[in-house]
Amino acid sequence: MKHTYFAAILLAGTLFVMASCHSHDHPHDGGHSHSHDDHSHGDESHDHASDEPEALSYTIWTDQTELFVEFPPLVVGAESRFAAHFSDMKTFKAIQEGQAKVYLSEDGREILTDGADAPSSPGIFRLGLTPTKAGVYDLGFVLQTSQIQDTIIINTIAVYPDAEEAKAANPPQPEGDEISYLKEQAWKVDFGIHQVKRDDIHEVIHTSGRIQPVKGEEKFISAKSSGIVYFKSKSLQEGSTVRSGQALFSISSKGLVNANMEEKYEIAKVRVDQAKADFERAEKLLAEQIIGQKEYEKRKADLAVAEAAYKTLTTGNNTNGQAVTASMSGIVKEVLVSDGQYVAEGTPLIKITNNRRLYIQADLSQKYLPQLAKIRSANFKTAYQDHVQSIDDYNGRLLSYGKMIDQDQSFIPVLFELDNVRDLIAGSYVELFLLTQPISQALVIPKTALMQDYNTKYVYVQTAGESFEKRELKLGIDDGVHVEVLSGLNEGEWIVTNGAYQIKMASMSSAIPAHGHSH
Repeated sequence: MKHTYFAAILLAGTLFVMASCHSHDHPHDGGHSHSHDDHSHGDESHDHASDEPEALSYTIWTDQTELFVEFPPLVVGAESRFAAHFSDMKTFKAIQEGQAKVYLSEDGREILTDGADAPSSPGIFRLGLTPTKAGVYDLGFVLQTSQIQDTIIINTIAVYPDAEEAKAANPPQPEGDEISYLKEQAWKVDFGIHQVKRDDIHEVIHTSGRIQPVKGEEKFISAKSSGIVYFKSKSLQEGSTVRSGQALFSISSKGLVNANMEEKYEIAKVRVDQAKADFERAEKLLAEQIIGQKEYEKRKADLAVAEAAYKTLTTGNNTNGQAVTASMSGIVKEVLVSDGQYVAEGTPLIKITNNRRLYIQADLSQKYLPQLAKIRSANFKTAYQDHVQSIDDYNGRLLSYGKMIDQDQSFIPVLFELDNVRDLIAGSYVELFLLTQPISQALVIPKTALMQDYNTKYVYVQTAGESFEKRELKLGIDDGVHVEVLSGLNEGEWIVTNGAYQIKMASMSSAIPAHGHSH
């Protein structure tokens, strides 16, 4: 395994990336030689031919792309072939289409160029330059696709007058212990990297909690009359969805002696008919001044009362009994009766929750009382979701925390309110990270990057395009989503956040991919 290091003769090897790219000086890849011509990576000799200088290798990250390129030192009159590997920084997958160009420039003026109208294989553009004049130049790469336009410039690239001088300036380097993981391998798996940066992180109270429905967004639906309950659907079970106005039950009093709705209906109808006849007669008698206004108003009121009683009995009634409908759309939280059960008027039949707003309640030990006023937000994880999430993702907010402790209670309640925008289940338990005092400008990384061997936590650092290094860490605050790094990493380094396990497997493999992008 050969690790390439850029020679000191390259005038400090300062690497400057244009077009809003992150500047990273990687004079040499540090990976292992392999051929991208046929994607075969069998064991090959790791000895450099005595007449070949060490190849140059650069890895550069911009906001849009990652460029990994390896090429022999530039020599007057000799063609240098470039294997330019472009990855999309949004997906970390190979660029599948587009055009690429390489050029040498002097004082901002292009003096030598070459281009490719398409990648020769996914992610890899093959380019070549034959310099005509020795000197120090800028080496530029341009990528243009339907979605991306990116320009990357590497400053102070030497063009040597002959091969001997190139070899003297770039002697073969000894092997190193970095892990080789090829671009073709990374492009085939769920892979991702993240730049180590400084950011705020909050001190945390780690506890548990429970998701609860918001009071007032649950409703009981009760029987409007006494009778026998019949379910409208066998699928009416806890957890099923109902819509507003949907018929849930019917209540029939047919055959009951004391609560026969059909009998009450007939009596009410007769009373309406009688009151209507009395009122119509009163209208005629009033016109003939046989009765007074007071008697007329009394019969009018009697008709209104009879009609109201009749309407109450007829609302929702049909030949199968009185219909009971859902008063709102939501989820059935609890069915409180059985099919065929007798219920009295006012008996709760079912509880429905719309599940739109929820609470998360944590019960804290009294030892955290001094920190309660510092709580600002929270992260949480349910048993049925893969990742820790922030209540901010659910439009959540701290609602209250207990300022009094009941005599029979030893814990302090802390309550958050949030929107149920991602199918949270009321009643489920969560792991909670209560965020308190912020720590400014800490070195912070995503927890997804962490690997563990026994009690040792570590990450894989991408030292170059196809080279990785295992780095043990000393950690600080853990807020469930991010973790503070006290030692082991430097700001600006790139770490693997997805695909670390594959790199671990590559480090354990006895078959070392051949290195050196031969073309």
